[in-house]
Amino acid sequence: MLRCIGLEFRKNCYWPYVLLPVIGIVCLGFGNTVYDASGKSITLLELAGQLRAGVIAPDISFSAPVIWQQGLGSWLVLFAPLLVSFGYIVTLSSERQNGQMKFELIRAGSIRYCASKVVSGALFGGTVFLTGYVLFGLAVNIFFPTLSSFGAEEQSLCMELYLGNSMLSFFFRRLAGAFMFGVFSSVFGIGVAVFFEDKYMLICLPFLLNYIYQQIIQKTAQRLYADGADSAVWAEAFYPPSIADISADRYWAVPVLALLLVYLAVTAAFCISVKRGKIS
Repeated sequence: MLRCIGLEFRKNCYWPYVLLPVIGIVCLGFGNTVYDASGKSITLLELAGQLRAGVIAPDISFSAPVIWQQGLGSWLVLFAPLLVSFGYIVTLSSERQNGQMKFELIRAGSIRYCASKVVSGALFGGTVFLTGYVLFGLAVNIFFPTLSSFGAEEQSLCMELYLGNSMLSFFFRRLAGAFMFGVFSSVFGIGVAVFFEDKYMLICLPFLLNYIYQQIIQKTAQRLYADGADSAVWAEAFYPPSIADISADRYWAVPVLALLLVYLAVTAAFCISVKRGKIS
């Protein structure tokens, strides 16, 4: 099984399938908006330019680690499913068209093939997003002031408010969170790719399903508050960026468990469809 997963993973790693999504992740990361000292909403790219030009004075909230942490903006969250599953969608679609899928089913068997396809797709999506997020972090470190450029008191305040107990723990949590976010975002593209062959469906549906999912979570949280609830933490825990905030509490563990169950359901449905001859 591990050999099959590795083989399927390498199929997705054709360089355009990695390079283009990574560039998109970095660009959309800089498209995230923050508020300057006057309360005006500006993109990270604009903020970097104004800091360089001296228009805005350096502030600890604009330090590189804090900006990196805030890189999961609405545009990136919206388009991530298409970006991270792009290579998977193209590869699986090509296997159907050139008949290679039938050969792989005979060679590996339906269960092993379907399971390795889904698992490799999830790992590929996590790896692609992690790569893009790391490169975004390196770019942020170039264009924004480092934490060490501020005084000891400001550094201590930043650690307390944004980063936690240690920088090492912060970086580990952000990297693990980025990988998990990529795995989460991939489920939309994988779910579509295993059941549809139409090119327009393959391109549009991951984006559309992600948008619908976010709207459901948002409306659920709003309804809870409207009904007088003190907190909508369970609904907000299922919002995509929350997956990237690694923690040990149940509000993070339950959505991750739900994601695992969704992947198992997709794998089972894929196997059943293949055995019934609906996908070939």
